[in-house]
Amino acid sequence: MIISRQLAKGRIAKGERPGFLAAWGPVLLDWVAIIAVLALLFDPVMWAIYAAQPGDGITFAILFGVFFVPMQIVLIISSMWAVRSRWQDLDGNQSR
Repeated sequence: MIISRQLAKGRIAKGERPGFLAAWGPVLLDWVAIIAVLALLFDPVMWAIYAAQPGDGITFAILFGVFFVPMQIVLIISSMWAVRSRWQDLDGNQSR
């Protein structure tokens, strides 16, 4: 989200329209970064779940909130910036 946003904002300000790989490559880097952060959080979260022994619904809610929601937020925002950096109006002008 941070990588793709910064690159897209700079390209939009310059009026550049990046190619497919240049626009979507940072989204892949954001995905790898969020996977790395969530991998670091996995053991502490699982230890807390094992120690607390919550019910199935609460365990699902914790895992959903800690892993799924942040990943979706990062990927959706990164994708929006990638699309925005490649956007071109019907008359050929890049959206600003």
